Amino acid sequence: MEVRQLQYFRAVAELEHVTQAAERLHVAQSAISRQIRLLEEELGAPLFYREGTGIRLSAFGKRFLPRALRILREIEFARQDAEHFLNPDTGTVRLGFPHSVGVHYVPSLIAAFRSEAPNVQFDLVQTRVHNLLEDLLNGDLELAIITPWEDIDDVPPLTGEYLYQEEMRAIVPSNHPLAKKPDIHLSELQPDPFILFKPGYTLRTLVWDACLAAGFEPNIAFEAEETDTIRAFVQAGLGVSVLPMVHPNAGNVPGIAAVPIRGGGFLRSVGIAWHREAGQSGPARRFAQFVVARARAHGSLSP
Repeated sequence: MEVRQLQYFRAVAELEHVTQAAERLHVAQSAISRQIRLLEEELGAPLFYREGTGIRLSAFGKRFLPRALRILREIEFARQDAEHFLNPDTGTVRLGFPHSVGVHYVPSLIAAFRSEAPNVQFDLVQTRVHNLLEDLLNGDLELAIITPWEDIDDVPPLTGEYLYQEEMRAIVPSNHPLAKKPDIHLSELQPDPFILFKPGYTLRTLVWDACLAAGFEPNIAFEAEETDTIRAFVQAGLGVSVLPMVHPNAGNVPGIAAVPIRGGGFLRSVGIAWHREAGQSGPARRFAQFVVARARAHGSLSP
C-alpha cells in the first residue's frame, strides 16, 4: 500500500469522478485508475462501483475511507513535524553541561545566541560528565558541553568540536600565606586540607592526578558538588582547592585568592559534543555552529 494510492483514493472518493480527480492531482486518468485497481487487489475488495458517468464508494470503500484519511493526516503531521524539527529558527535545544561551566559560560552563550534566534528554547540538564555522555548516547540530549574534552575519545559514537582551555588556579583564603604570591608550585599546597569535588566528578580526578604528579596525595577535608560551594568553604577558611578560571573575574571573590600555578600550564579543555549518527534538530545544529564560531572568534587555545 503506497501513500499515492491513498491520495488518489481520497480524491476520487471526494469528487466521485476519476477525470476530475486526475485534473486536481495533475496526473493522467489512467494512472489513477491503475493505482486504485492495485489498491483494491491488495485489499481484496472493491472500493468503488460505477453509477452513470460517475462512481460511488462501495460498502467496503465507505468503511475504508476514514482509515485512509487518518493515515494521510498522520503522514501530513509527520511531514510538518519534520519541517519544524529541521527549522533552525524555532524549536527546543536539549543541552547538557557540568556545573563548573554552568555558572557563567553557558548562561552567557545562551544569552548571546538568543539575541540572534529569539524563538529557540532550551531544555537544560546539569549533571556530571559521565552522565552527559550517557545521555548523548541514548538520545536524551542533543548537545553537551564536555570537560575535560579528552573524555570524548573514550566514546567513539560521539563527536564534536574542541572549544577552549581554562587555566586551573589554586584557590586559597585571602589571609593564606600563599595568597599574595605571584604564582606557586602545586606542591606548596601539600600541608593544607583540600576541598574537592566528590568522587565521580572529572574536576576531582583532574586535581587529584595533578597533586600526585606534584609528589603528594591531597588531604581531603571536605567534598562538594558545586564550584560555588567549594569557594564558600575556602572563603570560610576551611581549606584550599584548585578550580578553573571559568570567567575573567572568577578570582575576584571577597575572602579568597586565585593564585596561578607554575610548572607546565595546568589547563582544563572544554568542548561541545553530539552523537555522530543521530540527526540533530535545526536549532541544535545552529546552536552548535554558533558556539564553535564564538569560541574561534574569542581566540581559543589549541588543544
